[in-house]
Amino acid sequence: MKKIIVMIAIIVIALTLCSCVKTDNNIDNYSDDIKAYEASSFMPGLDNIGKYNDVEYFSRKDESIFPEYSMQLIVKYNEEEFLKEKEILNTAYTYLESPQKADFDDTVFTIPIEEFSAYGYDFKITKFEDTVYPKNFGMIGISDEKFEIVYLWIYAPDLDYICETNANEIKEINEFLEYHFSLE
Repeated sequence: MKKIIVMIAIIVIALTLCSCVKTDNNIDNYSDDIKAYEASSFMPGLDNIGKYNDVEYFSRKDESIFPEYSMQLIVKYNEEEFLKEKEILNTAYTYLESPQKADFDDTVFTIPIEEFSAYGYDFKITKFEDTVYPKNFGMIGISDEKFEIVYLWIYAPDLDYICETNANEIKEINEFLEYHFSLE
């Protein structure tokens, strides 16, 4: 009997660990995903992003034993609307002013850098009262060249840190973006 229980447990764990990562780019799922992945304080409603020319949505849902969810909204504007929306972002969010170290271990960063550039965007990390870095947080990227604003949200309840303090912060945050989002 013990062997059967052990075998069942092994099979369940193996199936859980092998579960697929699902991606979605259907904008019709955007509102539901905001609610499901606790992003309502950060991700804007489509009616709150001004007069845009186009919008692209992408989400990544890892339903494994350690689930991770990410959402990405790229909003494309004409130059005039872009400048208006960019100005609004200066006061719409509070942004981090310094890297964040883990409370449980000062040799790791939960957020290694508060501003950086990647994939043609200049990113800033946002700050909310209920933010627990890196378990749930948002980033805003602005591309002056493409007149685009990108909103990135991560919800990873089991993620404890992004990198160690002696690591290359830029390299680590770029790898983090590459893993969770589709910005290319």
